[in-house]
Amino acid sequence: MKASPLLLAVLFAGCVSQGPFPSLAPRPAEREDWTAEPVRTAPTVADDPALRAQIAALREEAEAGERDFAADFPAAERAAARAGREGSDSWIEAQQAISRVEAARGRTGAALAGLHQLGIERSDRPTSAGDAALLGAATGAVEALAARQRQRIERLSRR
Repeated sequence: MKASPLLLAVLFAGCVSQGPFPSLAPRPAEREDWTAEPVRTAPTVADDPALRAQIAALREEAEAGERDFAADFPAAERAAARAGREGSDSWIEAQQAISRVEAARGRTGAALAGLHQLGIERSDRPTSAGDAALLGAATGAVEALAARQRQRIERLSRR
């Protein structure tokens, strides 16, 4: 059986919507400027007294290490100046004195490691600008202290 085109047109005419059609005019959201970045303000974070106490304790530990280093260094210098050939008693005494200075330097190194660890731990948590600056300054100061100690020991060991 073959359907006539007129019959098909009448049948399909009932499928067309007769209601109001939506407007093709731009909507309010389409008129907004989406190219500009929104202004975001950084959250304010209060200073952390516990963090400041940790920084102060680590800095004090580094300074105590420096005091121990400074107390042991003159004896190591004297022993290194008197050191004879490698393997002699005076050379062994100088090596022992340098080892004592190295051990004193260990406190400074441990404090520096603690400051670095604290920086790593705080890197993914909100930290106030003041606390971040304090941690950075303490780390820089202790790094400089440890570098000076290392240089002094290297000069002493070359003798």
